[in-house]
Amino acid sequence: MRSAASGTYSNVEIIIVDDGSTDATGSMAEQLAPEDPRIWVIRRENGGPSAAFNSGVAVASGDYIARLDADDLWHPAKLEAQVSFAVEHPDVGFVYTLVRYIDESGRVLQDGPRQEFPSRALCRGICESIVGGGSSALMKRSAVEQAGGCDESLRSWEDLLLQLTISARHRIGFVPQYLVGYRIRPASLTRDIDPMVRGWRAVRARLKDDFPEVPAFVHAWAHGVRCATFAEGYAWRKQPLRSTALLAEAVRYDPAYVSALLRFRLARRAAKRGMRARRLPLVNFFDCHPAEPITADRFEPHPAHRRFASFEEGRRQALAELDARLAREV
Repeated sequence: MRSAASGTYSNVEIIIVDDGSTDATGSMAEQLAPEDPRIWVIRRENGGPSAAFNSGVAVASGDYIARLDADDLWHPAKLEAQVSFAVEHPDVGFVYTLVRYIDESGRVLQDGPRQEFPSRALCRGICESIVGGGSSALMKRSAVEQAGGCDESLRSWEDLLLQLTISARHRIGFVPQYLVGYRIRPASLTRDIDPMVRGWRAVRARLKDDFPEVPAFVHAWAHGVRCATFAEGYAWRKQPLRSTALLAEAVRYDPAYVSALLRFRLARRAAKRGMRARRLPLVNFFDCHPAEPITADRFEPHPAHRRFASFEEGRRQALAELDARLAREV
């Protein structure tokens, strides 16, 4: 709440949606609201992230909507940079930024992936997810309303579906700065993956129905990549049966990706002793210059990583060419 209120762009409403919380969220919000006339609080029965988002949009009066999840932080320059970009590019439906992963104390653990999408990125967005966290995007209100807001039947992946629906009709924009702190807690490492898998299967069916112009192989690639990611998550949690089943499913849908990924993982594990992590001090998110990566070079480069990166880049180029063709056909 304080990171939202301390931004350099001050012409904002800060609408706090207490979605039936069972902790001190509601009381903390109501204590903070009198300190800042821009803050007001909505309290409602728990309906999930989609319903909470839609509740906030329904009462907002601004031309742009930005979601900030409860655990995350915004750099003071975030909204100013995004609004400036949006005003200069009125055909853009939403603008995203880079993120850093932070710990419970707000110290940077790692820079997030440097996702740089072309202005038309429906196919690539389906495969890769346009924004790594819901707290990154600044969306044009009219684009959100045209998309119908978030699908309240979804308890996860709702932000991806909304972003893709917008990107199918509008260009997207990018501010190449690390302006969001995405918090990773110890409980995140042991969190049950089952709801994420069920959520992905539900949203995957929607993606195939909502975007019939996207070739079937793109949907297959997307499913293969997600299944491989879930398989790794189950492996980390020492659930080999579920990991193996999802890896086999990933192979059925995208054998090329799984083969490249496994070669990379195995080669890196074999050379693990030679991959010495550079010791970097943990610094506070707000003390980092948003335009400068700080942990991207934590590990010395390995040939296996370069080969896998080359595979991913080739796929990105293929998706970009497909997105460009789809945009010309619209």
